[in-house]
Amino acid sequence: MNLGTARIVIIVALVVAGAAVLANGFPGSGGSAAEPSGGASPSGSASSPATSPTTQPPPPGPSPQTTGVTFMALNGTTVTGAGAAAQQLLTKHGYTSVQDAADAPSQGVAKTTVYYRGGSDGSQNKANAAYVATTYFDGASVKKLDPSLESVVPPSATIAVVVGDDFAQTLVQ
Repeated sequence: MNLGTARIVIIVALVVAGAAVLANGFPGSGGSAAEPSGGASPSGSASSPATSPTTQPPPPGPSPQTTGVTFMALNGTTVTGAGAAAQQLLTKHGYTSVQDAADAPSQGVAKTTVYYRGGSDGSQNKANAAYVATTYFDGASVKKLDPSLESVVPPSATIAVVVGDDFAQTLVQ
């Protein structure tokens, strides 16, 4: 066999292998995904076992609890009653207020934020805060409880909602 014929045989082998991968590599096309093999490549050299190029997704966090979660609502605006309205909204949906709504340490908060308490239950508290932010406050920010709020939010509250200007008027109407 001459050098030109050998090249053609290798190219044909590569085309056939590529077609097989395309035909079997996409589960949506009716075939099952092809598993990589550690056999010889068409050029005759040994190939190393393939590693998966995709990474595993991180393990899912805890599912949010939708009732019985303890919280405190704070008004970060000058709109009278915004914190109380947030408290009423959440208690109506099964959340437990640990203290009457109060003013936040600073006024003029532009965007509503749902804070969560860290610690051993931090991941659960974060999931609960994210759910509250998405469900009741149109995707409000979610952050770990700010040290400036530690003296205002009782330790029994696992989340704290600081109402900002973006929701204050909506809540008190």
